[in-house]
Amino acid sequence: MVEYNSKKQTLYNRRQTMAAPESPHDELHDLTRHLSASTNVRLPLSPVSPSDEVNRSARYLGTPTNVRQPLSSNSQIDLPFSDEYRSQERVPPAGVDVRRQFVSSRIGDSISNDSVTRRRLSIISENYYPVDDEENQNEDNQTLIETDNDKRRRRILFLVEPILVGLILLPIIVLFWDCGWNLVWTLLNTINGYPLTINQEFYNYSFLSLFIPYSIVQILLLILYIGQEIFYNFLKEQNSIIRIILLKSHIFLLATIYIIQWEIVWLLWDQYTPRQWYFQLVLSIAAIFALIVFIGHLSDLVCAPFLVSYDSIEYCLHFGCPLLTRQMKQWKINVINYVLYEIIISNLSIVTWRSFYNFLDQHMYPDDLNKSALICLLIGFILYFPLMYFQNYFEYLNVKYEFWVFVSINFPQLYRNVRHVFAFLSCVFLWRGLWLLYDSYIVIFEFHYQTYLLLYLVSFFFLALIQTSSSINGPLSNMEDDNHFFPLYPNCYVSTVIRKFS
Repeated sequence: MVEYNSKKQTLYNRRQTMAAPESPHDELHDLTRHLSASTNVRLPLSPVSPSDEVNRSARYLGTPTNVRQPLSSNSQIDLPFSDEYRSQERVPPAGVDVRRQFVSSRIGDSISNDSVTRRRLSIISENYYPVDDEENQNEDNQTLIETDNDKRRRRILFLVEPILVGLILLPIIVLFWDCGWNLVWTLLNTINGYPLTINQEFYNYSFLSLFIPYSIVQILLLILYIGQEIFYNFLKEQNSIIRIILLKSHIFLLATIYIIQWEIVWLLWDQYTPRQWYFQLVLSIAAIFALIVFIGHLSDLVCAPFLVSYDSIEYCLHFGCPLLTRQMKQWKINVINYVLYEIIISNLSIVTWRSFYNFLDQHMYPDDLNKSALICLLIGFILYFPLMYFQNYFEYLNVKYEFWVFVSINFPQLYRNVRHVFAFLSCVFLWRGLWLLYDSYIVIFEFHYQTYLLLYLVSFFFLALIQTSSSINGPLSNMEDDNHFFPLYPNCYVSTVIRKFS
């Protein structure tokens, strides 16, 4: 009987061993512990899966790990058939916020060989590291040890980049826009029979003289949108000299188109809407809310000096597209993207800029343009430099303080939109201050249009020579800041030039 029970117990133990064999994960776990003990170096105990990484991030943010993450931070609604949606090939998202609204991970599809992009809500920055977590800091193995020279070089780049962009590049960009704007104004005066010496505030242009140029530039924009992939493939096949010439020509054409587009829409609103400040203020606030409804953020109101670009076919040919589609042809997506940005978003942006700009024209020392310009520059730079230098600090408030954790989880876009508003106001003040000074003091030839034409070409040539003529239009696609100096506005032109020519 005892022998029978012994055999029975042996058989039971053998079945238990077969039912739960030791997994490779356990073996790897034990091996890692052995190596850590023998080398006195702390290693991660096991590979971290994507789901573990999500859970760990959620733990630091105080969010439950079993909650289904919505696709969009704006709608908070899960996208049906999300596996069938995919981001557009070779068309990166536009705007500084789009890259941070979603975290994309490539996953294999068990049904098809294609990989799809699933997106989940990101409530922390891409460069987020848990704060004051000794265990996590030890597990994060450092593969690159910076020398003192590297740290000093990075510190100098961090300090110098906003200064160079704000004090050197911005005045030249505004000069190009001012001269181009005045050239279009001169052309409209000639068509409508007005003398060139009359103040442009009192001009009343015919509707056709405004509608026809606007229609032409919109058709050209549509062609550039639809043919962007053809242009890109064609330029890639050319030698370097031909590629540079064609790229600069494309940038110049696009810059001219945008100047005409903005001026025509600006004049249409001036002629066919009331000029009272309260009406314009209400109109601008309504436009801001409309922007939030359409795209969820206000980054499209922000331009140089916060956003500058480097001349490259990777950044300057493809129009950023944040849309997800289900097996839709690329040309259809380009048309939809054109309608969204060049008709809807552009008009809302122009209305907002025009309202604030005209408010300053009417109420900030309208009889003393020099004083008005200097005050605008002072306020603009006071806003600009803190918003640039403290981007990292503002970005990581959502993991340092409990209140900002609450705000970043429940109102992910509100926190950034507030900063976008201040950046937009800084742009308005800086551009208006420089614009007034140029209109008041730049006179070279007896005929003003000759001065405008000369400076229009010279300013573009200079920007093209230093590889940033595309900053006139802003980067059409996102530029990655490899140094991670400026997470919200990746202002990395100087860093890019140094990296490419060093």
